[in-house]
Order: sequence, then C-alpha cells, then structure tokens
Amino acid sequence: MRVMRVLTRPNLGGPCRQAIALWHAHRELGVATLLVTGAVDATETLLSPAAAGIPQLSLAAAVAAGPAASGWVQIDGWTRGWLGSVLGRGDRRARAALRALLGSHRPDVVHTHTSKAGWLCRPLARAAAVPAIVHTFHGHVLRDYFVPPVAMWLRRLERRLAAITDVLVAVSGSCADELAAAGVAPRARFLVVPPAVAIAPPLPAAAAAAALGFAPGERRLCAVGRLVPIKRLQDFIDTIAALPDGRGDLVGDGPERAALAARIAARAPDRVRLLGARPGIAGELAAYEALLLPSRREGWPLVAIEAQAAAVPVVGYDVPGVRDALAAGGGVLVPPASGPAGLAAAVLALRQDPVRRAECVRLGKAAIDRFAPAAVAAVLRDTYAATLAARPRYHAQAPS
Repeated sequence: MRVMRVLTRPNLGGPCRQAIALWHAHRELGVATLLVTGAVDATETLLSPAAAGIPQLSLAAAVAAGPAASGWVQIDGWTRGWLGSVLGRGDRRARAALRALLGSHRPDVVHTHTSKAGWLCRPLARAAAVPAIVHTFHGHVLRDYFVPPVAMWLRRLERRLAAITDVLVAVSGSCADELAAAGVAPRARFLVVPPAVAIAPPLPAAAAAAALGFAPGERRLCAVGRLVPIKRLQDFIDTIAALPDGRGDLVGDGPERAALAARIAARAPDRVRLLGARPGIAGELAAYEALLLPSRREGWPLVAIEAQAAAVPVVGYDVPGVRDALAAGGGVLVPPASGPAGLAAAVLALRQDPVRRAECVRLGKAAIDRFAPAAVAAVLRDTYAATLAARPRYHAQAPS
C-alpha cells in the first residue's frame, strides 16, 4: 500500500506533528508514505520532517523514483492563504508539482490534511483516478475566521469536495458535529480518529522550571499555541491579571504577537512572559501549575494531551475540541460566558482542592494511550484497506 500524505505547510503545529508521527508509525506497519508539503511563511516556525528523521527528496528525485518514492517533498512557494488557491502563482506551481507526483508515484491512497491541501489536492487526486481519497479535518475554518460571504463560499466548497472524498476524518466528535451542522456532509460520513501524538518523556518539574528560568518556588500558568485570533489569548492575559498572584507564560508566535505584547503591557506588566515559539515546550510543561485553553474552538488541542502526560491539569472554555479533550477528565471546563474571571476561579478552585487536582491528573494520564501513533496508524491503515477492498476495479488492477 502506497500513501501520499499532503499537508499545506510544515509549521510548528498539530497537523505537521501528526503527519511526522504517522510517517514513522506507518513505516513500522509496512505502509510506505510520501509526505508532501508546502513551505512556512515569515510568521511561522518550521517543524522540519527531515530533522525528525524523514528522508527529504527534491521534487525531481521524487518524480524520478516513481512508486518507490518515500520520504518528504517540499513544494517551494506553496504557502498558506485561501486567496492563493485562486490567485497565487505559488499555488499554480503546487498544482503542477502535485500532478507530477500523482502521475509518477501512483499512490493507492491520497490523504490530505488541513484546508488548503484538501482544496488543491483532492480534485487532482480524483482526476488522477487515485483509488482512495481521504481528508482529515484537524478543525475547520467555516466559522469565526472569515466574513459571512467567504464562510458561506467555503462551506459550499467543502460540500463539493466531500462528494469526491471517500473517507472524511475528524479528530474529535465535536469537530465532526460542527462540520455536519455546516452541511459539509451527513454526520454518519465522518470517521472520528483521535490525533497521533508522539509524547516524549517530560522533564521532572524542578528541571523544567529551571530550564524555563522560574524563580525558586515560583508558580506559573501557561498557554501554548499560534498567536492568532481563534486562540483568544487575550483571555489568558486577562486571567493572569484577575489572579492576585498570577504569573504566566504565553508560548508561541504568530501575527498577533505585537497586539498581545501591548495587552500584556497594559494589563499584566511583569506578570506575563511572551516566550515565542519553543519547540521543546512539551517536555517542560511539568513546571506549570496548569495549562489554560481560552480558544474559541479547537479540533483537538495536542498541548492538552501533552499537559496530561506531564501530570498538569488543563483549564479551558467549554467549546468544541477543548470539550472533547477534557471529556474523560484531566481538567476543568468553564462556561465561555464566564470569561477570564471564570478561568481564574477554576484555577483557584484546583489550587484549594488538592484531591480534585490529583483526580484531574489521574484521569488525564489514564486517557493518553489512545493517542499513541502506533494505535492511530493502525486505525488509518485498516480504514485505507477497507476502502480499497470496496473498489473491485482497484482490487483487480492494483500494482504489486
């Protein structure tokens, strides 16, 4: 079985981390993967698949290797941005590159991740008669990202693409529910597969605190994510400001960095550190009192899984994605209407109730096994196999 996995960009975010984890896990299961990505832009941090042990191939080398190609191919000039799907020269080059790879590699399965990769590659895969087309929604951009006319256009686009996609995957039940409610496809068409998360052993709390430069005995909260409006990170700053002894670290980078720095200066000077992107933060989470998730919505926040593995409770708004991450425990859900004051009250409640805190830690750690890359890869391999088995023409003509 040959899989071509396509991702818009290899940035320091959940989809790329999952693609890397699945490449290695599928190799162990005998499934060869050609990972194809675009490039990061100036506001993003690269998460290089090559640095994670995936052989990097040039486009020419991958095309020349044909069906034997396995590794990572980066298409230069292909970056994020939905307008580029219509207007961008880089996206026209990306389409040409994807056509060449589809023609030479002849994958059994094309599995796209993230919106733009799905927009560009699924029609090309259908035109190339790829036997099975799969798309994973790691979240969606159909609400809270664009003005209503654009959001309506995107819903119609996703509905058309769903009609040519064999398997629609959502990383959480609430993500699938929202996509169905938006009319992308009936709820029964969505297969919920949790994210694949390779969890490295976390540092002990004292060592993590030292690495982060904590003062002796200092207690801090953290929020981790790309600095974009959907993450609602101003509420993290306001939560710190609402706590009498609040201290916090905001970890990540993105276009809202300057605005958030200004809010820190106005609301919590000397109490919130803006640390920027920190690739090793997963191993350092044990230093923190709690992880805060003030997002408007998530697909499934990987940092919540990492916090639970590090024995750190999670406090977040009761919104799609966060709700799924804390459904089995591992933290506290707060009504969004309660705002930063509600998040601050939840932090104080955990601080004052060590039994409840210990139960959150226990439940969080008990829930992480299902995110093991080997387990998720096996579910996807079986899904691919079942989809291909339902293709009599493929079954009769499949290459060896």
